[in-house]
Amino acid sequence: MSGISGDELLKLIHCCGVLEERVAEAYKHMAERAEGPILKAVLGYIAGDSRKHADVLKSMAAALGAGALDLEECRRVAGELWATTMQGVERELAQTSRLSREDLASMIESLADLESAIMEEYLMMLQAEAIKMLLEARPEANCLKMIIEWIAEDEKRHAQILEALKSR
Repeated sequence: MSGISGDELLKLIHCCGVLEERVAEAYKHMAERAEGPILKAVLGYIAGDSRKHADVLKSMAAALGAGALDLEECRRVAGELWATTMQGVERELAQTSRLSREDLASMIESLADLESAIMEEYLMMLQAEAIKMLLEARPEANCLKMIIEWIAEDEKRHAQILEALKSR
C-alpha cells in the first residue's frame, strides 16, 4: 500500500479506527466472559487501550477530512487482513460461554498474532505515510506520526501481556 493517495490514507486511518473499535468490543466481551478478576482486569485494560486507539484514529481521520465509510469500503481500502480480523472479532462477539484461563491460553497465540499484525501491517504503513506527509511540510503529520508510534507501542505491550497470561 505504499505510496497511496492522501484521500486513501485518510480512509485507511478511519478504517483502522473502525477495526480498533471492534477489537475493543471483542476484548471487552472476553473480559465480561472471563473467569477470575485478574483475567477480567487484564482483558479490560487491553479493551480500554483499543477503544482509545479507535477514538483517536477516527477523530484524526475526520479532522483531516475523511468521511465515515461503510464496512465494504473499508474492506476495499484496508484489504484482506482487515476483513479476516473483522470476521474473527465477530466470531468472538458471538460467543456466550464462560472464558476460562485454559480457554484463553488456546486463544492467546491468535490474539498475539492479531496484535502483531495490526501493528506491522497497518500502523507501520501509516507511520511511513505520515513521514511522507511530514516531508511535504504538512504540520499535522508530525502529530499523526507520534500517535501512530504510541499506538504501535501499545500493540506491542498487548502482545506481551497476552504472552505473560499464556505462560501462567
